Amino acid sequence: MSSTITKAEQHYNNLLPKKRLVQSPAAELLTVAKEWSALIWDEAERLGPMPISAGMLADGLKLADHPVFICGVHRSGTTLVRNLLDGHPELVVLPSEGTYFTNIEFKLLSLPENERLGYLGMEWLRRLANPINQPPYWLLGRSTDEASPYISFARYLIAWWGLLKEPENTQWPHIAVVLAYAACTGNIKAKYWVDKTPVNERFIERIWHEMPGAKIIHVLRHPLDILASRKKMEPGITIRNVLRAMKLSFRVAAEHENDPRFMVLHYEQLCNEPEAVTHGLANFLSITYLPDLQQATVAGIPADANSSFELQAGSGQIVKAARHSASGVLSVGEQQLVAAYIGSLAGRFNYQMAKPNAIFKYYFMLKYWLFLYLLIIYINKM
Repeated sequence: MSSTITKAEQHYNNLLPKKRLVQSPAAELLTVAKEWSALIWDEAERLGPMPISAGMLADGLKLADHPVFICGVHRSGTTLVRNLLDGHPELVVLPSEGTYFTNIEFKLLSLPENERLGYLGMEWLRRLANPINQPPYWLLGRSTDEASPYISFARYLIAWWGLLKEPENTQWPHIAVVLAYAACTGNIKAKYWVDKTPVNERFIERIWHEMPGAKIIHVLRHPLDILASRKKMEPGITIRNVLRAMKLSFRVAAEHENDPRFMVLHYEQLCNEPEAVTHGLANFLSITYLPDLQQATVAGIPADANSSFELQAGSGQIVKAARHSASGVLSVGEQQLVAAYIGSLAGRFNYQMAKPNAIFKYYFMLKYWLFLYLLIIYINKM
């Protein structure tokens, strides 16, 4: 392997932020990441697809049919759930959000067919090197002048892409990524593969249509805490959009909570009673309970603590719900807004909020429906 790749990787590594990045990545970081991933992909194409034995093919196809989707709105605690499952030997847990339905599928379909594999491969190479612009990085390890785990991943992806094309399951490009990662990490015989993507609950009917045995872990959190966390982490967020996403998510949970393939998981309970909740997770997934289920990791590396507000927590620690202090983030008006819009639905899952006065509630509903009316008029004029 050319030393050009290791030099490019070191340059990329030098630009990675040492702690959580709160603003957009620098242009130089994005450029260098793309250059590094292109070098890796070009070398993988030169070497060709990784050989897949008959045994590995059989194991991969079996694994492909057993997905677990962790979903819920942004800032609801989906990352913590994924990180707790990460170290279990019966699971292949993607260390970065899948975003297939929410992002990648649309991009792939917009590209010429001969460009789709390259786009997907380089996108996932960057995700494996730098998933969310904060440590840990280099989730497959580091390259040397002799070998690179990222070239191996790319070659496995090329191989699985050629083996998996199946129109009846539109997720096959994403499954190729899963199996490439499983092969690279030596876990192709795992019982389930796990994808964590917020708002994937919007696609639950499609998921079950294509993969009837798929298991869904739907994470719920108090709506006021979700909004507070999103305001802190995303200052430009539109509250109306957050409210709509939360209402849709709670409705999906209400519609499917009795399905044996569906598990409602309360974030607060997970934080406060991790042993009990992780035992429940193990039972739901029919996997062996292990103490590792209480250790938050990403690709086996200790993960940051599960809080945007508790800055003193150590890596891998589960922060109790009471320590997620968001006092002063939401105004009284914003709290009433949330209660008016989603209070009764959230109450079904024991998330209580003070009832807004009737005048405020009807004013809000009038304002909301007026917005929809104006939006419909605007769309009809386009």
